[in-house]
Amino acid sequence: MYEPYLSALADLFYPERCVGCERRASDVLCRTCFEALPGVGSPVCRRCGLPTAFATFVCEGCKNVDFGFESAKAPLKYEGVGKKIVHALKYRGYKRVVERLATPLMLQVLDDGRFDAIVPVPLHRLRLRKRGFNQAELLARGVAEKIKATVSDTLEVVRSTRDQVELSAAQRRANVAGAYTATVPLRGRILLIDDVFTTGATMSACAGTLVRAGAEEVHALSLCRTV
Repeated sequence: MYEPYLSALADLFYPERCVGCERRASDVLCRTCFEALPGVGSPVCRRCGLPTAFATFVCEGCKNVDFGFESAKAPLKYEGVGKKIVHALKYRGYKRVVERLATPLMLQVLDDGRFDAIVPVPLHRLRLRKRGFNQAELLARGVAEKIKATVSDTLEVVRSTRDQVELSAAQRRANVAGAYTATVPLRGRILLIDDVFTTGATMSACAGTLVRAGAEEVHALSLCRTV
């Protein structure tokens, strides 16, 4: 008899569902899930952002890899609650996580000064049409608003690529090689944004395209990364 009223009262004080555990919460994450955020921590490799035993500019994981970007950073590991945050945004369209959670976390690891433009990793038009939005663009606009920078959609996908999930690092690099183009010339320091950094293949291909379009240097920032 009282259940509908109790439910309405709970919705009044806890109007959202935690993206981590699906329980009612006052924000996008409940306290328990917030405390369980899988932070990348420090020290990390200054080049690829991988956690390391000590601070280094190049780690064992990236010393033989030719990246197009100067550095890559991410606040969260792509596991546990971090993975659920990405899925809530990417597959459920829960865009509130950008303002309330993703942007503040990404800004915490962004200490490279000013950028002349912020560029999101683009989606192929067919994927964009199916999803209805580009999660990387939402993240880019969230960061840009806070640091008073300009978002540039200069990158475009010129050919369809395979889903990267089941591919090896070498296959990923081959898959995205030549897949992007820049529609306008660029200059200065560019911040490249994506939701997840796995092997760096996509970010590197995009960064190389930006450099060929005139960018002096490109730095990569994602919400999560695999470790």
